[in-house]
Amino acid sequence: MAYIKKISLKDIAAVAGVSPALVSFVLNGKGKEYRVNEDTAKRILDIARELNYQPNLAARSLRSGRTKTIGLVVSDISNPFFSQLARLLEDEATKRGYTVLFASSDEDVNKMSRVVSSLVNRGVDGLIIVPCEGAEKYMVSLINNNIPIVLFDRYFPELNISYVALNNASAAYMATKHLLAAGYTSPCIVAYDIDLIHMKERVRGYKQAMEEVEKKRYINIVYLKRNALKKSAERILPKVIDGGVDSFLFGTNMISLACLYVLREMPNISLNRIGLVGFDGNPVFDFLDIPISYVQQPVAMLMQKALEILLDNISNGNSVQSVLADGEFRSNYLR
Repeated sequence: MAYIKKISLKDIAAVAGVSPALVSFVLNGKGKEYRVNEDTAKRILDIARELNYQPNLAARSLRSGRTKTIGLVVSDISNPFFSQLARLLEDEATKRGYTVLFASSDEDVNKMSRVVSSLVNRGVDGLIIVPCEGAEKYMVSLINNNIPIVLFDRYFPELNISYVALNNASAAYMATKHLLAAGYTSPCIVAYDIDLIHMKERVRGYKQAMEEVEKKRYINIVYLKRNALKKSAERILPKVIDGGVDSFLFGTNMISLACLYVLREMPNISLNRIGLVGFDGNPVFDFLDIPISYVQQPVAMLMQKALEILLDNISNGNSVQSVLADGEFRSNYLR
C-alpha cells in the first residue's frame, strides 16, 4: 500500500514561500484580521487545495475547546422514525461542519446514562437526546454541568430544558376527529404503558376529542407492554373488539405494526370495516393489504430546529427554547 504523506502547514508554507504562521492565519479565516495581502491569501488557499490539506481536528479542538462533534441518543436507531431523524441530522450537521455520533438507549435509563456519559467523555460539543422514562435527574445533572442539550420528541414539563417535539395532544385530537367524522362511533387509542409526556399527550388529545362529542362513556384506552407489544395486543385487542370498538388510533408506528399483524390473524372480522389511524408512516404499510391513515410528523423541520437550538446553545450558552410543531394527517382510508 502506498504511503500518503499528511500535508502540514510547513509544507504549504514552503510551496507558498511564506511562514507557517501566515498560513495558519489564512486557513483559520484570520487573514483580514492579521492584514494578510489578498493575493497571498488566495495563493495559500489554492496551494492548500491542490495539496489536499486536511486540518488537524484534534489540535484545532484543543485551541478552540470544541470538537465539532455532536451526539444523538435515541431510544432505538432501528425504529424508522429515529433512523430517518439520524439520517437528516447527519446531512444537516455535515453542512455546518459537524460530525454526529449516534447511540441507542433501548428505553433503559441506565444504558442511556452510560452512552451519554461516553459521548460527553469523547468531547462532543452538545447532545440531542430522546429521553427515557425516569431520566429527569440525569438531564438536570447535564444542565448543571453546562453541557448543551436539546430534548427531542419527548420532554419533561417540570424541567427548564430546551426541547423540540410534536404537538401530540393536537395530533391525537385531529386523528380522533377524523375517525368520528368518518362515522366511527367507538374509537380506541392504543398506547405504551409508560409515563412519558408524548404518550400522555396523545391520550389527552384523544380524550378531548371524545368528550367534545359527548362520547365520554365510549372512551377506551389500551396500554401495551413496550417489551411485549404483540403478546399484549393478542390478549387485549379481541376483547375490546368484542366490546364494541370499531376503530383504533395507534400511539406509535411500532404499535401500529404489532396491532396490524394481530388484527390480520383474527378470524371473523372484516378489517375494511375497522378504522385504522397511526402515527408516522412505515415502509411496511405499503406491503399490507390493510389501509391505514396516519399523522405525519414534520421530522425534517423538527430536526433542523433541534440542531439550530443546540448550535446556538453551544455558541452562546444554554438558553431554554422550546418548539411544538403540528403534524399533518394523511388519510389512506376513511369509510
